[in-house]
Amino acid sequence: MKKTAFSTTILAAGLLLGSTAMAQTMRVGMQDDPDTLDPHMTRAASAMYVMRQLCDTLIDLDAKMNLNPALATSWAWSDDKKSLTMQLRQNAKFHDGTPFDAEAVKYNIERAMTLPETQRKGDTANVAGVDVTGPYTAVLKLKNPDAAVIAKLAELTGTMISPTAGKALGAKFGGTPSCSGPFKFVERVAQDRIVLERFADYWGDKPAFERVIFRTMPDGTVRLANIQAGALDLVDRLDATDVPTVLKDSKLKLFPVDTLNYQSLVINVAKTPRGDHPMGKDARVREAFDWALDRKAIVDVAFAGQFIAGNQFVAPDSPFYDKGTALQGRDIEKAKKILKDAGYTAKVPFEITVPNRPITVRVAEMIQAMTNEAGFDTKLKVVEFATTLNLTDAGDFQAWGPIGPQTANDPDAVTFMSLHTIGSRNVGKFSSPDMDKIMESSRTEGDPMKRRAIYQQAAKLMANDRSVIYLYHQRFFYVTSAKMTGLTPTADGFVLLRNVKLN
Repeated sequence: MKKTAFSTTILAAGLLLGSTAMAQTMRVGMQDDPDTLDPHMTRAASAMYVMRQLCDTLIDLDAKMNLNPALATSWAWSDDKKSLTMQLRQNAKFHDGTPFDAEAVKYNIERAMTLPETQRKGDTANVAGVDVTGPYTAVLKLKNPDAAVIAKLAELTGTMISPTAGKALGAKFGGTPSCSGPFKFVERVAQDRIVLERFADYWGDKPAFERVIFRTMPDGTVRLANIQAGALDLVDRLDATDVPTVLKDSKLKLFPVDTLNYQSLVINVAKTPRGDHPMGKDARVREAFDWALDRKAIVDVAFAGQFIAGNQFVAPDSPFYDKGTALQGRDIEKAKKILKDAGYTAKVPFEITVPNRPITVRVAEMIQAMTNEAGFDTKLKVVEFATTLNLTDAGDFQAWGPIGPQTANDPDAVTFMSLHTIGSRNVGKFSSPDMDKIMESSRTEGDPMKRRAIYQQAAKLMANDRSVIYLYHQRFFYVTSAKMTGLTPTADGFVLLRNVKLN
């Protein structure tokens, strides 16, 4: 049956190839179906992947974490570091014909701040507003100096949409998005495909491809089989266990990308009926659960040793890593003793809501086996990824994962949103006045060494609380046809298709 499923998927993609080959179509196999193609509302890395082709940001990020001009051609800080003046590109327009200018920047930043459905509230918490001082001059006003704001202008907060479309569509913008990127939106069929086509009036170099078709294929083996068969030109998020297969295939090329990310279990600690469970109420239970885990075994078995075991929001080789909170090994007897001393003599019930990615389920099954051996009765609730977003938004879960931010260009992006009380992805409702102060001070501290020390304080606090249990850090593996040239990975884990060619 599994072989038949692969063959059917390859056949479908092959038929697509046959019907679009004359149109110079790039075919991309994607792990997840995006939640929405709205930069201010999305919570999914897959949406960011597509929007990197659809939309421009104010500032560009390259493969070495350098911040470069994009829609903003230059920028400068005021002496008090509370005003950022941006000079803007004068030859850009949105896909619907709306011109890009300073009013568009003002609209976008304020929409990110105030849209009722925004997911950028944490990113813009320190923004006071935007002043328009000329047709192509915008001044970002801050409440306090913010060391992370430049990096945010190179990601979702700085992603520009058409004000005309945004005002007309509101929260429905993501269904028919209009941006200013090299490709424009054509159609979307949920759980199947997203189609883009070349934007003739793009301000930069015109892409070689007339169309890009993103196909949703959650199973990494299916994505690999399709590109091996020539039915795809590019696949994202190759399973780490398939890396040796790609390296042996002369028809394929591998692009490994290291980025600031983590995968974790998010525990629901809210004072609600769904947060009323031993893991949610008792830090001792979470400690026992943590001691039952063998992170190195998870990385070695599930990811062929290609990922990095971790216990913090940054990897051990990061300058922000707290070496005083070292990665612990597994101690099953210690886990049992902690539960016994805390008064838990029966199996401790626990449910993890797991996204239905095969590799994620594989890791969750390992966690289930390890913790059940220590005295837990861990159950897995495996559902479609978008459904997990809805469940966690509603607080209808005990734990969620393995999950976490897959891309970032500053530590703020992987901490504030999940650890501050008002964080946009703090779905477990962790709340600590001490952590809030740490997160806020990390934004206002401009000295790099002092900022590192602040994040190390955050690591110590979370090592004691464990409302987020960090597991490992990913490497992203993109695979292309060997005929492809010009693929540009970025330091936050995505690729840009505007300069790609098939020779």
